[in-house]
Amino acid sequence: MPKQGCEEWPEKLGRMSQLFYEAEYQTVKKRLRTAATLNIDPNNLQAKMEKINKDSLIFAPLRKLKHFPGYSLCQETAEPGEPFLWFGCLTRTYKDAQTFKQADLKQDYRTIGHMLGFPDCCIDYFKKTFPVNPDPVWVNLEGKIIGYPECNTLLRYFGVRMVSHMPCLPRCQATKKLGEDWLKVMQDIDKNLADEFYNLLATPVTWNSYHGVVQIETPYFIGLANTFPYLRKPRIIRWKPSRIKEKTPPQRKIKLKIERKKRK
Repeated sequence: MPKQGCEEWPEKLGRMSQLFYEAEYQTVKKRLRTAATLNIDPNNLQAKMEKINKDSLIFAPLRKLKHFPGYSLCQETAEPGEPFLWFGCLTRTYKDAQTFKQADLKQDYRTIGHMLGFPDCCIDYFKKTFPVNPDPVWVNLEGKIIGYPECNTLLRYFGVRMVSHMPCLPRCQATKKLGEDWLKVMQDIDKNLADEFYNLLATPVTWNSYHGVVQIETPYFIGLANTFPYLRKPRIIRWKPSRIKEKTPPQRKIKLKIERKKRK
């Protein structure tokens, strides 16, 4: 729901979402990670496979997912005759595809996370929180939160985020580094849109979750999505981008003082 004067944002969010999905593909092609997960509509399967084959990549279908318009909190297997999407992994080699497939069957989240390029700290966080909360957005935090734009996944319901995993903390250094690499990939695809994408993630956001519905408000639009149901009271996150400069480690300060004395 765009705010007054921001009527172009629904269309813009669609383009940003497509940019993110293309970046997911390109990070595998550019060898930044071993694998990515893809959802492919059977109606577009031929065109997608031609692109994948042309880039010497491999798509291994894993299962048919129920076709859900908009954001889906959990993956549901499609029943026979229902509209579906092919869910699978994108890799550079057949061996990697088989490794991912076996890890998926065993629900081996650590192997899957490593292949998808996730930081160890965030894999540990996901393994701990996901079985309890399928939308684990910094589950132990609420109120005012300061974080890096690269760690902001509060807009992921609309396809806008800089990384494909759930960061363990709003200032996770490993996620920040990973997000910087993804931003470069996005800028190679469409620099102007990528910069606008990043600026949106660097904008204050209010995330208000209650009774299984989350309302996300930005300066440009308000969006609604389904989420984990908090029943006793709303859980509210008021997210702001980090503007705190990283402190110089004490050892580095001492070294700088010594270097200055030597110059004198």
